[in-house]
Amino acid sequence: MSTLVLTMPPSPELPLNYEHRTLRAHDTHKTGGPSIYLKNTTWLRGQSIMRGTLSSPRGTFDVVAKLGTSTNTINSLKKELSFYHKLRHLQGVCIPKCFGYFFNPSEGQTFGCLILEYSGKPIRSTYDSQDDVPFALRVNIVSALKNIHDAGVVHGGFGIFDVLIASGKPFLINFKTASEKVCERRMDIVNGAIAPRREQFGCPELHRVCVDFRIWKPRTFNFDGQRFPVEDVSSPAALAEKISGDSGLIDKSRTEAVHATVRHLLDFYREEFPGLEDWHKRWLAAGSPLPAQTTAEEGGNDVASDLWNLQIPIRSPMAVHALT
Repeated sequence: MSTLVLTMPPSPELPLNYEHRTLRAHDTHKTGGPSIYLKNTTWLRGQSIMRGTLSSPRGTFDVVAKLGTSTNTINSLKKELSFYHKLRHLQGVCIPKCFGYFFNPSEGQTFGCLILEYSGKPIRSTYDSQDDVPFALRVNIVSALKNIHDAGVVHGGFGIFDVLIASGKPFLINFKTASEKVCERRMDIVNGAIAPRREQFGCPELHRVCVDFRIWKPRTFNFDGQRFPVEDVSSPAALAEKISGDSGLIDKSRTEAVHATVRHLLDFYREEFPGLEDWHKRWLAAGSPLPAQTTAEEGGNDVASDLWNLQIPIRSPMAVHALT
């Protein structure tokens, strides 16, 4: 069987005999093969993950080694290995390439090592928050998760901490809570559509991730602690009618409706309304005039009318292009 000759980074917290190890390949049914070597290692996180150079007859690779030194951690690594095998067609596409699992029972303590190709830095090390991640990258992350689901694997607990980025491309990791399951998704994931209800969409994990990553627009419009269906408040006029309590539109509700609609559009539709923030500032600077109160001075009537007539785009999921 093939073996891995492992040189680990020195550490005062590890016994010396941990620094140089020869491990056996997990696939014990295979015939013998040449040894491969993992050198130039450095710790990436504590003493459970390290990065190094893997030398083999196939070439030299930049890799990450996940270590297990207890029954629980080793079982987790073996579980991950099984999912890397199942998702072999996605290795190097949206999950890291896997070079195998190696182990060595030594001195009564089991020691294991899962080796994966280095696939970039954690996305959280580049962006301060999830909302800072560019929309196109968020779309690609969700598309990668969809590919995993289409292969019969539910990641389980997927989030921003399970994403690496290499040359702008996402790779999904951490399959220790994954399970084999046919995805329950009943419809395409559609970029920019109003979010479907979870029971309508089907798959809980993909639905949650699409909402968290803001792939969809929100189904509801929040105003003063109340939630309104977007279809019912798709313009300042419609919102003002809702919040005024009757059909008589008072100035206060009209002004608040414009503010709330602009904030919603800037939060979720900014790319579709270039210049909206500047229009809003001009309107505020002019004293927040409403169409019925304005004059033509300094174009105030035009700005107020434009804001009052704003429409929140409401798209059917079937009316735009699905993710690929």
